[in-house]
Amino acid sequence: MGFEAFSRRILNRFLDGPPSFQPFLLRPGARYRSSTLALAAWSWAILRSVLSPVALWLLPVMALAVLYASVAMEAPMRVVIPLFLAIFLVETAAGMLFRPRLEIDRTLPERVRAGSLFRTVFRVRNRRRLPAYDLTLDPFDYAFGLKHEAAATVEVLPGRSSCTASGRVRAVRRGRYRIPAARAESGFPFHLIKWSCRSRGGAMLSVYPAFTPLRCFAMPVGKRCQASGSMSYSRVGESADLIGVRDYRDGDDIRHIDWPGSARTGSFVVKEFEENELKRVALIVDTFVPPPPFWSLRFRRRQPDERLEAALQLAAALADYFSRGEAVVELFAAGPTLYRLETGRNAASFESVCDILAGIEPSPKPALNQLEPELFRDVARIGGAVVLLLGFDADRRRFIEQLHGHGVSTRILLIGDSFEGELPEGCSTVSPRAVQNGEVVSL
Repeated sequence: MGFEAFSRRILNRFLDGPPSFQPFLLRPGARYRSSTLALAAWSWAILRSVLSPVALWLLPVMALAVLYASVAMEAPMRVVIPLFLAIFLVETAAGMLFRPRLEIDRTLPERVRAGSLFRTVFRVRNRRRLPAYDLTLDPFDYAFGLKHEAAATVEVLPGRSSCTASGRVRAVRRGRYRIPAARAESGFPFHLIKWSCRSRGGAMLSVYPAFTPLRCFAMPVGKRCQASGSMSYSRVGESADLIGVRDYRDGDDIRHIDWPGSARTGSFVVKEFEENELKRVALIVDTFVPPPPFWSLRFRRRQPDERLEAALQLAAALADYFSRGEAVVELFAAGPTLYRLETGRNAASFESVCDILAGIEPSPKPALNQLEPELFRDVARIGGAVVLLLGFDADRRRFIEQLHGHGVSTRILLIGDSFEGELPEGCSTVSPRAVQNGEVVSL
């Protein structure tokens, strides 16, 4: 069983394609991935990691020159062939002599906003006595949704010395990306052959949805009390109201002892506080997106679904709004995997929501009608729910009726421009284009 799992992991890694060159048909999660295409991608990536673009152009030229010279024995073209061979020999000898041996320490953020520009900082140390020339750090795009705008470069790194360089990367698309190990390439002296070295280990980067902060949101009127144990949520920066003092009892927190009052009465008294009310709300996100036709999937690059991306942007805006207000959010994202997150009221909780929203993939089949009954009971204990739906059909209507049947008061947001049939009372329609353009600031 262990060998079978290992073989399956190696096969999936092969079908994913090389990190430095990933055609869109090989992206993880695709319905069909060709082993022939994966082999071609790996072959091209290896060839491109050894030869520069100039050398890739010179190779077919040299092949044609050799073919022509073999036919026309007296052609002057025969003189060019030794010249090309001499250049490659000098390139190989000089490259092997000054081949870089580096220690690379790369720093990049854990999470960034979609559409933002972030920096990658490299700390490079030359382990050799000879200098390293013409270094390019991470010379390839990290993933399909990350685009290099400016690569980090070092012209000369003397022997046994260190330097710092930085590059700029554009987070084009939302997602969770595995960043490969840091790599440095040198094309010295003629930039025909690449000599590279790399560090160990990679990193994970979360690109969460870009959103416009909400200024006002009408929450569903649900239960204002919580179950026991709810006060374990983070309360950094909050305060409670002082309502009086009483005699000290075993188990009371000594930090609450009222020392002036204890001095007056001759016995210990403690302060009594009334905790501020802490509201909770469930945020339920629908991720069902019907899969595209097979022909469209194979021959056209699949674009992210506009409604799903708008729903995730709105979910991030709602989580941000709740983290700034007087409520904590419990996130439920229904898809191939049910994501559930109980948050507090601090920055770390909002970052956890962003990590989940970054990695959500569209569900190819309805998932709301497959939820366990325990989930409805958990949402009922919360009392109020904000539901983001990508459409409205019989399955989604049945889901809303189940929530109402468990006594959950809901605020339904339908992401789309038009819907067929009768919509439930109290639901609101939100245009995906308006969300993406930052026009939705109040709901």
